[in-house]
Amino acid sequence: MGQNFSERSRTTDLGVVRINNDVIIAIASIAAMEVKGVVRMGGGIGKTLYDMVTKKSSVKGVRIHSSNGDAKLTVSIVVEYGVDIPRIADEVQDNVKRAVEKMTGLLLSEVDVLVEGVSLKSRTGEKKI
Repeated sequence: MGQNFSERSRTTDLGVVRINNDVIIAIASIAAMEVKGVVRMGGGIGKTLYDMVTKKSSVKGVRIHSSNGDAKLTVSIVVEYGVDIPRIADEVQDNVKRAVEKMTGLLLSEVDVLVEGVSLKSRTGEKKI
């Protein structure tokens, strides 16, 4: 993963403030779910295989990448059937970038969105297509 964001710190008069990767992941997940048309965060088997092969963590459908001080996120989502997928992806990118930067001060160079599936809601529950 390169630089661990949990090592990113800011010194104040009272001590040191550190932001853990899990906090960034949680903020990004919540921001993505706020977009109308996003049914849930992705992950699934692809996430499990990715984590095993790369030994990286992508909790809650969000992966953090960093190199040379460059911060990038990959956000995996499942969308509702019938929505405009490019518009939803653009909104997720904007909302995630804005929320993470505002709440953490971390500047993101990229927010990639991976649409993993389409969900068809029915009386018996949600089906992933």
